Amino acid sequence: MPHVRPCKKSGPRTPFEEQYLAEARRICLETVADPRYEIFLFGSRARGHCDQGSDVDIGITWPEPLPGGTSHLLRLLTESDVPWRCQVVDFALVTDGNFRKHAYEGREIWRAANYARAIFVGHRRVLLTCSNSRWKGLR
Repeated sequence: MPHVRPCKKSGPRTPFEEQYLAEARRICLETVADPRYEIFLFGSRARGHCDQGSDVDIGITWPEPLPGGTSHLLRLLTESDVPWRCQVVDFALVTDGNFRKHAYEGREIWRAANYARAIFVGHRRVLLTCSNSRWKGLR
């Protein structure tokens, strides 16, 4: 395992930090391939206020829990070269509104949710797409 350098209290990330956060992001995006799930970094590493012992907090959200849970993704992150402890939180299962609010502040979105839903307006079918919780109508 490479030598772990501490995060700066604020400011841009070091190339070392970028390299391993990019590896964590790649693992998450490949493992949770369904584009309906938003994946994001939250906590002290997202806000840039971390220290050497800070973990990597990864959030996954959609109205439904991740099928099969987060254990497989967590195992892949643990077995990777990422030198920090990783935590994965499925926000579909989070009931604490204060935790959710605090986690969403300063988050770094790795992939915005993107899914479509068809609705009927009168007799016309309208396709709605959602990206980052904003619905847009397509004709």
